[in-house]
Amino acid sequence: MNPFLHTLIRPHYRTLQGYVSAGMEMEKSDDKIFLNANENPFELPGLEGLNRYPAPQPPALAEAYAQAYGVEAENVVMTRGADEAIVILTKLFCEPEQDSVLICPPTFGMYGVNAKTMPANVVEVPLIRTNGTFDLDYEGILNLTLSHGEREASGSERGEGRIKMVYICSPNNPSGTSFDHEKIFELTEKLAGHAIIILDETYAEFSTQGSMSADLAALPNLIILRTLSKSYAFAGMRMGCFLNGDPEFIALVKAKCLDAYPLPIASIEAAFHVLSPEISAIAAENRTKLLAERDRVIAAFKTSPHVVHIYPTDANFFLVEMKDAARFHKFAQDNNVILRDFSTKPGTENCLRISIGLPSENDVLIRLLGKFES
Repeated sequence: MNPFLHTLIRPHYRTLQGYVSAGMEMEKSDDKIFLNANENPFELPGLEGLNRYPAPQPPALAEAYAQAYGVEAENVVMTRGADEAIVILTKLFCEPEQDSVLICPPTFGMYGVNAKTMPANVVEVPLIRTNGTFDLDYEGILNLTLSHGEREASGSERGEGRIKMVYICSPNNPSGTSFDHEKIFELTEKLAGHAIIILDETYAEFSTQGSMSADLAALPNLIILRTLSKSYAFAGMRMGCFLNGDPEFIALVKAKCLDAYPLPIASIEAAFHVLSPEISAIAAENRTKLLAERDRVIAAFKTSPHVVHIYPTDANFFLVEMKDAARFHKFAQDNNVILRDFSTKPGTENCLRISIGLPSENDVLIRLLGKFES
């Protein structure tokens, strides 16, 4: 395993003997009789096949993910959505009440919430507002991460602990901002041996920048989160994964950090379907439609006297600052249109996050905007 990764893993995981489930002992096959998992052999009508445990990390599905994301199957750990990946990685890298994670608000709230449940410390380097949009404070992230490591090494000021994980969400939720890949690459290089960069690419399929998966081999401390929930319209099945360029690290995670049977059979079978060439092509067409709808809705909002600013977006949603966001949020809700209110959160004051729906749903929203009186 790459030493930059090995030194950041919690020490007991290096020697921990992981649980070996019955499903991990032998690859599933129809030509074998399985009497090793205490399963009920009688299938129920309409539920055929669900009496058996699935393979914990089905190799064929790992290959399907790998083809979708431009990596090798040995670079993939499959999870129940990206949220489970966050839990696994925090558990793997952060000593409770000692280590820290770094987040860049305004961003996805689960990073900080999950860290606090460990509990791990949370430190913040807020996004910078510049030229009507947001950007990462690259120097701030680098300097704070390195300074925490120096304090930890010296044994002084141990309250916040060493920063083990740096979360970057690109495109960012809730702002929709994509961050410069070259700058993320440079930051990740500089933090090798000091911290892991967790790059959340939940919305990458909508982005003009795409993914940084091609850089995994060059950046051992880069972990990329992916999910089928958004761009593949697959939220109800809870299927995602994370990617890393070190196969030995991936093998350690699979052996020591996952639940015995994390992926339900129905979700596995549905994921094969959604990643098939035919359905993937339909999903790609739908993304194109969504982006066109996004531009149409944004154009309508730009003409409204109630709108102060619309932040540039590279995702299937946008962040809008309004003169009275809370009142428009309530007005929309009273008319059965539910938006996400960020108006009271630091960094997004008086802002709403608006997800793009079907054309007919977007028409309703635009009409409501025209009727709204602040």
